[in-house]
Amino acid sequence: MAPEEIQALADATEADAAQRYARRQRFNSLLTDAVRRAEAMSRLEIALQLPLPRH
Repeated sequence: MAPEEIQALADATEADAAQRYARRQRFNSLLTDAVRRAEAMSRLEIALQLPLPRH
């Protein structure tokens, strides 16, 4: 392989790894948000099922 081809392959590999890392970061952020929302919905459902305090 010519040096230019090797460099192009190395650049493509690096770009692919960078894209995978960015996707993983976005996915982790999405999951964190989804878990936070699910926990909030669970707390809301529990709160709505509790009897109202009498005054």
